[in-house]
Amino acid sequence: MRIYCADLETTVYEGQTETEAWSSALVAMDEDEPVVHHSLEETLEYLNSRSEDAVLYYHNLKFDGNFWLSFLLTQMDFKQGLDKYDDGTVKFKDRKELKEREVIYSISSMGQWYTITFRYKQHKYTLKDSLKLLPFSVKVIGQSFKTQHQKLEMEYEGKRYAGCEITPSEREYIANDVLVIKEALMIMFSEGHKDLTIGTCCLKEYKRIVGKYEFETLFPR
Repeated sequence: MRIYCADLETTVYEGQTETEAWSSALVAMDEDEPVVHHSLEETLEYLNSRSEDAVLYYHNLKFDGNFWLSFLLTQMDFKQGLDKYDDGTVKFKDRKELKEREVIYSISSMGQWYTITFRYKQHKYTLKDSLKLLPFSVKVIGQSFKTQHQKLEMEYEGKRYAGCEITPSEREYIANDVLVIKEALMIMFSEGHKDLTIGTCCLKEYKRIVGKYEFETLFPR
């Protein structure tokens, strides 16, 4: 399973009545060069062409995931992966049981987005929220982790759309965002912090420090 850092740029212009992703960037954790696409459809086909399952980290899945769910359910004819029981209850399937063009997601009642998982053709893709592991802005993460790449500036407002020309300066800005998160996640992963949230990572680290016996003595319940 290949791991990516990914990001979307969406339309912002005066008088707009709808929003779409005009740029979709991703970089694999084991590669150096980001790939920049014009749409989510291009990104999905690119992932499929690599013939492997994948995890994509988005920095604020609540925002980017919204575009993915809308794209999958309204443009790609995906269905929610549901199991219906005799007593009338309905639950999401286990990710291992997903069929072609089925999607499941984990969103809390408080509006916290954790994961989106879907199956497209032969492979499964899971979107995760790097903001849950690194709860800071991309700029602060770059400065704090002293990453080689740093957050750049770009004029967000402008008439852009899926398939529009992406200028060299826009491409550099978009690529840098995913590279900053990639570098920071590599540091986190190297220290064993691979769980879904920083809270879970901290708890595991604390248990490791105090030891199993001491932890169960301090917190028997």
